[in-house]
Amino acid sequence: MPKVVPEVQPFSKAEIQQGLQEMQQRLNTSIEDWGKTLKREDFEWSWHGRQLKQPKRQEVCNIFQGVVNDTYNMAQKNKARLNVEDQKLLENRHLFIEALGYENNIVDTKMGFDCRLH
Repeated sequence: MPKVVPEVQPFSKAEIQQGLQEMQQRLNTSIEDWGKTLKREDFEWSWHGRQLKQPKRQEVCNIFQGVVNDTYNMAQKNKARLNVEDQKLLENRHLFIEALGYENNIVDTKMGFDCRLH
């Protein structure tokens, strides 16, 4: 008896929107949780006022990078459910990151520094 292979259903707009909302929520929660751990000594004075020290800035960038990595890996796992245009985005990580809304792969953290995603 031949095996019946279930047809792969493409993502609906609602599923894509929900996935993006979950990504944003994960990002927000991670940044909020990280912010709760900050101490006075995590900051330094510069010409522009108080700013995070370099190791703490790197932690923020790592949070953004981690969420992008998770999203990219999830998209790779579900590649068969993506439309042809979106599948092509997965061939070029730079374009994928831009499609998430990060122009030139740069995140404006709103904390006085930017992060470059890769």
